[in-house]
Amino acid sequence: MTRLLVTDLDATIVFNRSVSPADREAMARWRAAGNLLAIDTGKSSFATRDVFEPLGIVFDYGVVFTGAVLIDSSYQVLSARHLPDGVARDVATRTIDLPGVTTYATTIETDYILADNNDEVSPILAVFEQMPLEEMDSHRFIGVPLRVTDDALRQSLQEEITQRWEGVLDCHRNQEFLDFVPAGATKGSGLRTLLDGPLAGREVEVWTIGDSWNDLDMHAVADHAVALPWSPPEVTAVCETTVGSMAELIDMIMEGDRA
Repeated sequence: MTRLLVTDLDATIVFNRSVSPADREAMARWRAAGNLLAIDTGKSSFATRDVFEPLGIVFDYGVVFTGAVLIDSSYQVLSARHLPDGVARDVATRTIDLPGVTTYATTIETDYILADNNDEVSPILAVFEQMPLEEMDSHRFIGVPLRVTDDALRQSLQEEITQRWEGVLDCHRNQEFLDFVPAGATKGSGLRTLLDGPLAGREVEVWTIGDSWNDLDMHAVADHAVALPWSPPEVTAVCETTVGSMAELIDMIMEGDRA
């Protein structure tokens, strides 16, 4: 049997754009023992690479853009879904002038920022290029992440935009962010694409670790779902256990092998 450990990034193993030495060592040890490691994140492949490569972190597969894109260990795209033309620009047009909202748009290659009305850079999405609204029509976008610092505004924007584009895009919440991606794209659907595609025909035991609401669909696919101490109650409720870190989880699984 193949064991696959699937991890969220931000606030699970990535904190302030870095990964602890203990977690890095544990993930390397996990792969060295013949197990598979996958990431499952709302981040783009660009943002993931920016964090991981300087730290020397290697994984086997990546579910990025909240399930819209599957990549291999070399960041090569195995499958991808885009928003229909014009949808990303419509969302950005509605948000670029709103106080407390930072509007991004992501392509396969690059993360772009359309407007920053928070006057600070979030460590979750910290590396990007500027793009004026009028240039959006010349690009194909995977998603539109919004950082919304006001709880009430975040809720209203989620309802307004998903109602306008019902059946076209979905919205996933992660901390202060709303990630608008193609309809049906979730961390769970991306994980199923991995299991039904590159890993098809193999008997796979799936472990997932993730802290937030957008991890619920990922956890639903797992044989063993694991939360973090700071996870919301809705996430903890669907997980079989809680651990303090990735390193703690890997130690727990591998010590169980020796028992």
